[in-house]
Parts: sequence; structure tokens; C-alpha cells
Amino acid sequence: MKKFILLFATILFVACQQPTDSIAVVKSDDDKTMAIEKMLKNYLSYGTDSYDADYDQSIVSMDLAGNNSIPGFEVNAESFFATDAEHHALFDNIKMSLPGDEAGWGGLHTNYYEDSGIWTHYWGTWSATGRFTGNEVSQFIHLNWGWGEDGKIVFHNIHVDGKDIWAEANAAEAAGSE
Repeated sequence: MKKFILLFATILFVACQQPTDSIAVVKSDDDKTMAIEKMLKNYLSYGTDSYDADYDQSIVSMDLAGNNSIPGFEVNAESFFATDAEHHALFDNIKMSLPGDEAGWGGLHTNYYEDSGIWTHYWGTWSATGRFTGNEVSQFIHLNWGWGEDGKIVFHNIHVDGKDIWAEANAAEAAGSE
């Protein structure tokens, strides 16, 4: 009976062991995470004296590619660099929840994958007031930036609900045609 209990305990112990392999190292205070946090804060400060119009160009590759959940919006360096001005032309009072902000919650970290490269991930709430519709909008967003070997962003994934952006863009177009 003692041998049975010892065998059972050994099997239970081995079966409960957690694997020690990991697919990535996750960091939230590294240079890449801090660069994206600075980029997001810069986006929010568009139109103010603290906005740095050249910051994005310093960390984004001219060969940027990516995916966007909004049909009809292409992801490339040109569209990426135009985002700050375009969003602020359509919306006032743009806010994003960032880690440590009292206004809300947000997640931001960089994963250093063994086989898939380096990716910085953001998720949180984006809110604004439409300049043309007056609509107060708020939505959960998820953004990913893939880093190239040269230390610049080469890939960008955008996961948002595009209805608010389309509604404001359509209202802006209608206002311009009057």
C-alpha cells in the first residue's frame, strides 16, 4: 500500500508541474514600450506646443505595412504619419486610457518572442467628441506594433470599430460640400 501511495503521489506531483518553456519575455518598462507610450501621448497632444511633429518619423520605417479592421483604410507610412492630423481634424477632446492614468485603464507592454520578433501591444479605451456630429464616442481599441531589426516599427495592426470614424468623416465631407 505504501508503494501505491508513493507512486500515486509521484504521478500527481509530475502531472502538476508547470512547463518552464515560454514563448516570449514580456516587458512594460523597456525602451520599445516607452517609445510607444511617448508616441501615444504625442498623438494626444496634437495641436499643442508639446506636440513633436517629427517623433513618429524617428521610430517608424518608411516601409511600414499592416492591417486595419476599418474597411477602406490602408496601413502604410504615409497613412500612419497622417493619423494625428486626421483624427484631430475630425474629433475634439481625444482621450486614451494609458497605464497609470487616473482617467481609466489601459495596457501597454512589449513581447520579445523567440520566433516571432518583437511586438508592442496596447489595449484600452479611446474617446472623443465629433467636430461635425457632436457625438460623444468611446470604444475599446487594440493596437500592435511590430519592430524591425533596425529598431523601427515595420508593421502595425489596428483593431477598432470604424463606425465612429466613418460617421465623422462622412459628416465632415457633407459639411464641406454645403
